[in-house]
Amino acid sequence: MLHVPRTVLALAFAALTGPAAFAQVPSFAIDAAFSSADGTVQFVVLRETQGADQQHAVGGRTLRVTTRQGAVRTLTLPRDLPSAATAGRRVLVGSRGFRALGLIAADYEMPDRFLPVEGGTLDFAGADVLDYASLPTDGVLARARDGSAVPNLAANFAGRSAQVPPRAVGVVEYLHAGLDHYFVSPLAPDLDALDSGRLPGWTRTGLGFGAWPSAAGGGGHASPVCRFYIPPQKGDSHFFSASPAECAEVARRIDEDPAYAGIVLEAASAFHVALPDAASGACAPGTVPVYRLWNARADANHRYTTSRAVRDAMLAQGFVPEGYGPASVAMCAPPLDAVSVVRASAASPYPAGCSVSGGVAYVGAEVEPHLAINPRDPRNLIGVWQQDRWSNGAARGLMTGASFDGGRTWERRSVPFTRCSGGTAGNGGDFDRASDPWVTFGPDGTAWQSALSVTGTTFVAGSRSAITVSRSADGGRTWSDARALIVDDENFFNDKEAITADPADARYVYVAWDRLRRSGGGPAYFARTTDGGATWEPARELHDPGPASQAIGTIPVVTSDGTLLVFFMRLDAVDGRNVPTLQVMRSPDKGATFGPPVTIAAAQPVGARDPDTGASIRDATILGSIAAGPANQLAVVWQDARFSGGVRDGIALSRSFDGGLTWSVPVRVNRDPLVAAFVPTVAIRDDGVLGVSYFDLRSNTLHVPSLETDYWLAQSADGATWRETRLAGPFDLSIAPNANGLFVGDYMALGVRGGQFVPFFATANDGDLGNRTDVHVAFVDGPGDAPVVAKGAVAHAANAADTYAASAPAAALVVDEALAARIDDAVRAAMQRRVPGWRTPAMPGAAAPPVP
Repeated sequence: MLHVPRTVLALAFAALTGPAAFAQVPSFAIDAAFSSADGTVQFVVLRETQGADQQHAVGGRTLRVTTRQGAVRTLTLPRDLPSAATAGRRVLVGSRGFRALGLIAADYEMPDRFLPVEGGTLDFAGADVLDYASLPTDGVLARARDGSAVPNLAANFAGRSAQVPPRAVGVVEYLHAGLDHYFVSPLAPDLDALDSGRLPGWTRTGLGFGAWPSAAGGGGHASPVCRFYIPPQKGDSHFFSASPAECAEVARRIDEDPAYAGIVLEAASAFHVALPDAASGACAPGTVPVYRLWNARADANHRYTTSRAVRDAMLAQGFVPEGYGPASVAMCAPPLDAVSVVRASAASPYPAGCSVSGGVAYVGAEVEPHLAINPRDPRNLIGVWQQDRWSNGAARGLMTGASFDGGRTWERRSVPFTRCSGGTAGNGGDFDRASDPWVTFGPDGTAWQSALSVTGTTFVAGSRSAITVSRSADGGRTWSDARALIVDDENFFNDKEAITADPADARYVYVAWDRLRRSGGGPAYFARTTDGGATWEPARELHDPGPASQAIGTIPVVTSDGTLLVFFMRLDAVDGRNVPTLQVMRSPDKGATFGPPVTIAAAQPVGARDPDTGASIRDATILGSIAAGPANQLAVVWQDARFSGGVRDGIALSRSFDGGLTWSVPVRVNRDPLVAAFVPTVAIRDDGVLGVSYFDLRSNTLHVPSLETDYWLAQSADGATWRETRLAGPFDLSIAPNANGLFVGDYMALGVRGGQFVPFFATANDGDLGNRTDVHVAFVDGPGDAPVVAKGAVAHAANAADTYAASAPAAALVVDEALAARIDDAVRAAMQRRVPGWRTPAMPGAAAPPVP
């Protein structure tokens, strides 16, 4: 098993002059270096030292590091400085994790863990070389050029500076399948050794917990965690304890007890956590319990987890709980205030000309993702998304990403839903384009994904639309041919399907969608398999709201008692206006029959736009998101303007505690009520904690051509008090594909894995018109993170505290003529962006207005 001793040597910074790769030796030198303990947040400050103006002194030059093991990492700084006035100025190179903090903009970006924390050589352009033994890892101090430890201060070329605030680091969990052993560490040298494969056989499980890198980080309540190495003859494993008494007892027995001979104390303080109450096992507010479980075998090994579900599963396998109180809590971990983010998408694999033109093909643009996590193996994730979005509808194909190491790396392939992805008449994929990817896992580990496959312009002669499904029995590596549940001609358009496997019965998988009529209106449709996909029942009409009404955004979900619900937004024509309402239908018999619709709430969206230019944003005006949790709990979120008097959309939340029969009055979840928030997604953890992800525009304060946008996750244990985490941003949404509005997706995904939320989302790439968008996965532990101030933004008063309260319950607004018109305009525009031939239910049979 892992045994990587950390040797801390005396620091020796030495400045040397080397050969320059350019005619002029750059006058910049390395001024300071900083790293968090896990290496995810790092920066290097370069400083001009000779009073020279050298605009070309940095662009094209390299930062090169050599580790103590001899590994070399090289980063080429890609562009010149923005000004010739460089004398005395600083340049900031920050990691991706530094960027995610949103403190100040780095001039250049380097990968996370680029700097070897345990020591190495850092070389800038061959002109300045620093050799160092280690970097401070307390999260507070940086290493200055003279070798001293000083408060970290990141400074960029624009003259802005900021300190990285004290923050928890992630203790990452690994599994060695061959040994059936677990290991945890927050230390960059360990993470490098395991992730690189230098110590083979170890993979990330995707789980872990937070820790303080120093005692000071815990506010006086932190306890050091000792780390012992158990030699091969006694288990080839590690043991951790936060109890000073237990650490001292193990150390005493090493000297006195032959049974402990050979055990080595590797670190007296590998990291810091808090101790629970010795009698009750209760953790202090702001921390979460960590359970310790022993495998009760001769090859002794322990697992440490914050997930009660994982704890219970390990107990069922014969593991023994160790800790304080009835639940055997061993430690109390702080919430993480950084998010681990991994890009899941890559370059387009499709050949040029594989799809019929007629619009702008945004090659390389990935949008509208969905995610599923294997209940039998939480390291197995499957993500799906649109690949190469068209401006006038759908994409050249749908891409599938499969991860088998908890989301760290991804294998990508295309199911043949379209001709670009290998679809033919023989395999069910003889369609020009595809949209609306959705994916789910059954309880036996079988994966299913669904798609809307289309050819031709909606409602135009010769056009076709189909809802198709595919199945994978190996975690997403291979997929069956596409199977059509329904295929229609130009008289109908199938749209916005979602697929859900019954979490308790692998025989049942459910698909729901809306089937729009060219003559106006559209019912909700439904299909299911009751034999694990061997056969599918014929698609059937689930609910027809009438010729001047329609359903949209249908999503099947199963409650904890096994009741199947189908959620949708209903659009009705009332006095010539479109009126949206959120509804669910319940089935007690796995979709054989359904009861009448139950109304959740009126929806009152007005849509999102660029506040400076008025440009349309493709949002979720006519869509909502639903999630099921423990004890028959359900939660629904959607865009709604009721909290601002009809001025702008916020994120509304309504909950049910009786399986969807009754619903609470909506509350506002988004933190900042002064800006638009849009495209919400909801999930519920096994412990009942709510998670709601969404975009908002709070960083868009500089009134420049860009549209600075952030993506957030809000978490709450009670639906009243919330904490938020920035998942991404600020990024410039204005460069996203223009699909009758700036488009990263009509929906995003939010997965749950034990005590962890796993957002799966798309963002725009600032200034990169050749790769406008990408899909990412993030991992967020704990109850939520402290807020951070966005780039270029002034914090609103609501950002002053770590937590914030949801708004008071808000009934629907009294709708006057002006508000009715705004809601109608938003609904009409949202539908016509998605379905250009759509005839509004308020005017059945009328010619469709032009697309805005």
